[in-house]
Amino acid sequence: MDEDLVVPINSIKRSYAIVDELRERGRAGATELADALSLPKSTVHNHLRTLATLGYLVEEEGSYRLGAQYLHVGQESRNTRTVFQHGRDTVESLAEKSGRYCQLVIEENGDAAVIQSTQWVPDEGTRATQQAYPMRAPLYTNAPGKAILAHLPPERITQIVERQDLTARTELTVTDEDDLRSEMATIRDQGYAIDRGELISGMVGVAAPIVTEKCVYGAVAAYGAGNEMREALDESLPDLITESADDIRADIVFAGPE
Repeated sequence: MDEDLVVPINSIKRSYAIVDELRERGRAGATELADALSLPKSTVHNHLRTLATLGYLVEEEGSYRLGAQYLHVGQESRNTRTVFQHGRDTVESLAEKSGRYCQLVIEENGDAAVIQSTQWVPDEGTRATQQAYPMRAPLYTNAPGKAILAHLPPERITQIVERQDLTARTELTVTDEDDLRSEMATIRDQGYAIDRGELISGMVGVAAPIVTEKCVYGAVAAYGAGNEMREALDESLPDLITESADDIRADIVFAGPE
């Protein structure tokens, strides 16, 4: 792993690279991780032992896995979010009413980050996607991300689009900036965004932003397989999504000063 002049402390970058690799593999030893990351085994071992000592990794018979400390940190981060505090019950209710896989999503560093999701149970005769839905993805690649992006300040939109360079995730991902900006205008007009397999082939979603005069808090979304979602998009699902987003927004506003 090369030194990165953009990252002030490369040792921290290496620690998180090791953590990310462990997250992908489930568990691994120092040699396996060193080979995967092109790092000296001694360096990887030192990082592993340090993270284990701090409680972030667990060592079991020479291999390591992520510790529960990450769960606690993640829960603290999520639970302090205003949109989660006021939106979690609405998302659960939306899942019950719609029968879809529903999400509560925020923007972090130009990405759409899922902070709450419900279990997706496909209708009879449909088949769940073989690929797990990512908990983090660029805003422009998915329905909740586009709903959020469309309502950010213009300078913030430009900053995000320029930094992410609109790389395709599927053959349907919007990768032309003019097309994306045109779609964002449509999203603002109609009040919701649609992902027709742009992040994961075969997965279709609809999302509405949770926005007040002062802040873009996030978005609420519902996803399902394309064949079961087409009819829902033509019927009541977009209205149900926008109503849920409005309910969360109203709860935030009525709770007190932003």
